[in-house]
Amino acid sequence: MNMWRLVFLIIFIPALTGCDRIYTFLHKPGGEERQVLGVVEFDVYNPRVELIQKYLRLLGYHIGRPDGKFGAGTRDAVAKFQADEDIEVTRFVDKATWAKLQEYIQGPFVRKDALNARAVQKALVKAGFDPGRLDGQLGGQTKSALKGFQREHGLTPDGLTGSKTLRALLPYATQPAAAAK
Repeated sequence: MNMWRLVFLIIFIPALTGCDRIYTFLHKPGGEERQVLGVVEFDVYNPRVELIQKYLRLLGYHIGRPDGKFGAGTRDAVAKFQADEDIEVTRFVDKATWAKLQEYIQGPFVRKDALNARAVQKALVKAGFDPGRLDGQLGGQTKSALKGFQREHGLTPDGLTGSKTLRALLPYATQPAAAAK
């Protein structure tokens, strides 16, 4: 820690109240993560961490099984998500990361914390790709349509519905009725 920061802390710490404010001052991403998720300890269950893991997995990030424990795999997934979304890579679920996750979770392709495959299929149709019957399943024909869409949009044609694919599909999506109001 440099000398000026130490002097600043000695002078202004009394003006700050509460450990969270001090922690946020010393390490902004960690402090913001604490505001978003509550206390996060390595390898200790936290229901908000499990929710983040489910969201990241839904968006195509590999975290293993969502277990509510914030380990290295989850930190790596957060960092990859941040990089993909052009958010400062901090490896912490800060306010910017949480807000970007919410854009996807509250968007047209997610319903009740699960992928809305039927919405994906409808968007593919509007984009000019045939996913087959609009049955809400990511079967072979839908995956084939996804691959074609991905190729046309300069994405890796893997047939998966990750964040980049969902972002590219967004202009072709219809917002859910609740979000349209």
